[in-house]
Amino acid sequence: MTEPYIVTGSYVVQREHALQDSPLDRALELMEGSALRFSLDAISDEKIRSSYTKNIKRMSQQVRDDVKAGKITAQEGVTFSHEMRNKIMMEHRKFTSAQGLAIVQRKKKEGKGLKTLLDIYSENLFQKGYDSLSEVEKNKVHYAILESSGRDNAKFTTGTKKMLIMGKLGVLVTAALATYQILNADNKPKEAARQGIIVGAGAVGGILAGMGVSALCGPGAPICALAVVLAGTIAGGVAGEAVASSLDEELEELTHWDIF
Repeated sequence: MTEPYIVTGSYVVQREHALQDSPLDRALELMEGSALRFSLDAISDEKIRSSYTKNIKRMSQQVRDDVKAGKITAQEGVTFSHEMRNKIMMEHRKFTSAQGLAIVQRKKKEGKGLKTLLDIYSENLFQKGYDSLSEVEKNKVHYAILESSGRDNAKFTTGTKKMLIMGKLGVLVTAALATYQILNADNKPKEAARQGIIVGAGAVGGILAGMGVSALCGPGAPICALAVVLAGTIAGGVAGEAVASSLDEELEELTHWDIF
């Protein structure tokens, strides 16, 4: 007969397990996840995709740092993260739908002439025409146009000043990259069809050519290209706040996004 094994010792039959992920961690993971999904779907250039995801992670770290420093509550950090995620998802959906291109086309017909608007912003910022600007100055004009067209969609209900600036740039850049991708796909008719946009062959390319994007921006410059696109969609004049000194911090933040 085999003797039974007798094992002695204490056993933990009940224990509490600390949650590995706090609500803030989970919210930030969701925000980063939506950004990653967007980058894979909408950004074809590997360098730009890397810069985009790196900056979203930098935003996450800023939220954590501000919560840890007591500048905002964890709940406010959660709220900001959810808002940023929703804005990324909104841009993703908006520019991967049939309505995206249609909106750009319609606004282009309603807006001011490209050269006129670029000169208006240039005169407002630098008191000289667009053609006389340096590359750095032109980038400021491009951003001012981008900011003017998208500021209403880039507002957050909570967050520190640094978070709000980072969030605003994140939304504007997301919109820029999504629009650029759909208007400048390598295989334009195929890309348009893939996104559910039924257009004639070469129609998307015709939009870019008609706006003179290549001549103004050169290849691989999505923010410049989008600014050119948006220049034709802004029907009103240039509001003073669009080119005020308050943009300096946003322009500084934009230098982290290596997408020019």
